[in-house]
Amino acid sequence: MPEPLVQLFLEAVHVDALSLKERPMAQFAARYLEGLPVQVREDDTARLFNGECGNLVLVPPGFDPSRPAIALLAHMDTPRSTVHVRPILSDARIQSDGTTALGVDNRAGTSVLLHVLRRHLLSGGQGNYVVVLTVGEEAGLYGSKYLDLAPYNVQFCFVFDCSRRPGTFIQSAVGCSLYTATFIGKSSHAAVAPEKGLNAIQLAAAAISKIPMGRLSPTMTSNVGMIAGGTATNVVPDQCAIHGEVREFDRHLIDEHLAQIEQIFRSEARTRGGNLEFEATEDFSPFTLASGDEIMGMTADVLRKVGLEPNPISYLGGSDANMLNGKGVPAVNLGIGAQNPHGNDEFILLEDLQKTAEIAMELIAMSGSLA
Repeated sequence: MPEPLVQLFLEAVHVDALSLKERPMAQFAARYLEGLPVQVREDDTARLFNGECGNLVLVPPGFDPSRPAIALLAHMDTPRSTVHVRPILSDARIQSDGTTALGVDNRAGTSVLLHVLRRHLLSGGQGNYVVVLTVGEEAGLYGSKYLDLAPYNVQFCFVFDCSRRPGTFIQSAVGCSLYTATFIGKSSHAAVAPEKGLNAIQLAAAAISKIPMGRLSPTMTSNVGMIAGGTATNVVPDQCAIHGEVREFDRHLIDEHLAQIEQIFRSEARTRGGNLEFEATEDFSPFTLASGDEIMGMTADVLRKVGLEPNPISYLGGSDANMLNGKGVPAVNLGIGAQNPHGNDEFILLEDLQKTAEIAMELIAMSGSLA
């Protein structure tokens, strides 16, 4: 029989809980903690984005909201279904059989936090902390966007979600803005009178060809990820919508690039006789933690206590840490070794799973001495 943390992970990956459909994972967590002296609180964020489950806040006995506290977070959703997953356990790692994703993002984080919480409760250990399992992370950080930690007096957050190995953590991360550009043409019969129409898909294609995409600099990326238009093959389409994103560490540079995209799209559409509707919204904010920030020192101290050399990095992906920092709550995203996330070749090393649990235990121990 595998040791308890590994066994928990092997069970957790079989829980199919896609973004905004996390109820099965919430039930799994509640069953795992059944009979233990912990409050399982579900917030009401689900109603704000039509999800089926809210964030879970797990509150241990003796928690004192009048004192400073920390929150340990992981997300309950996976980006791909794990209903047919067949995990393979070897002496060194856990991986899938290669036909499906393993769900290591973020079953690794949730399993570690549930395991550590159970251990801490059974041992009667001290600490002032809550464990938070968020929803909708993969779909747009929905859970952390609406998460309210003020009632728990949380001063610092530690997110267990980075694919890098333990010891590495994210000091700065890009922000991301999304845009929708809708090209407006004119419909007509594609065979009887094509010359009376203006093909909106063609407008969009011409405009897309004029903008730079991919890695635009060491710190900026831009992508068009979705396109939709038309109603039938015999109708010249009068609308075509494209959806894209821009990521950068500097919010002003994001705004400048969005303005450039809009100007190119609008000019191209008008030159060809069409029009454009353009909308952009911030998906999540960039953040940078200063080297002298208290949370940076806390993170380094904990990593050294478990025998790791702290390795702060900048990262081009987003996480719940972006939302939390954007709301003024300092947060780091810790490396947990969930490698090759979202692919069929996902895996995690057993030593990384165990080391991540050690990090969580040290953070809980540290939480009892916050001033």
